[in-house]
Amino acid sequence: MPIAEPEGYAKGHFNRVYQYIISPACRQAGCSPARIQDPGMNDTTLGILHAIIESNLVICDLSSNNTSGLYGFAIRQSLGLPVVLMKDLKTNLQANIPEFDVIEYDDSLRIDTVETEVPALGEALRKALDSKSKSDLLTRLNVFTQAEPEPEPEPAPTAEQAETEKQSSHLPFISPLPDYVGEPLTQTEIDRLKVGDYFFHMNYGKAKVLTVNRQTKDSLVKVQFDSGTNVLVLSPSPIFRKVLN
Repeated sequence: MPIAEPEGYAKGHFNRVYQYIISPACRQAGCSPARIQDPGMNDTTLGILHAIIESNLVICDLSSNNTSGLYGFAIRQSLGLPVVLMKDLKTNLQANIPEFDVIEYDDSLRIDTVETEVPALGEALRKALDSKSKSDLLTRLNVFTQAEPEPEPEPAPTAEQAETEKQSSHLPFISPLPDYVGEPLTQTEIDRLKVGDYFFHMNYGKAKVLTVNRQTKDSLVKVQFDSGTNVLVLSPSPIFRKVLN
């Protein structure tokens, strides 16, 4: 998304787009949303590249012909990774991408338009996740990957296992909670998070903070889960809970 409002947009406009449309649509699709910062910031470019490549799915908001969105889209498309494009109604795209559907939304963000736009974006996210097929280009170029031993062939899953895997792909809350999980993080506790701290994510489990960036409105952190790394936006929510000593 644009990190600041271009000419013709009110202050905080894209924060509201994220809050009213993108975040609810992600949760409808069973995803945990996080914003990726502007790739023009040289000191964080490597972290942004990791986030763009390692995320299960990326949404690129091309409103105002946002070059950051086009940057993320180009990377995801070239690597065969799932990506969803969106833009507001007043933007006429300068990029020629006719083979990709673009989800449109009304930049007025009126409640009657948002009520239809959230499900439309959520459905596009579900379709992108269901049809994802990661390109082997990452492996052939050795981009942000580590050599791993060839896995042993696994037997085909049973019908019961396949159904269980399908249900788990929608990221239900972890239940029951481990006994070391406490109450949701407060704003004060989020503001005090530092590298090396731990917290618990209701979808992914225990997380270790790798980096913290507070240059945005919300705390942007890169964390290590058992399943890998991810970039998250932290705000007071039941999703983020304390890890008890």
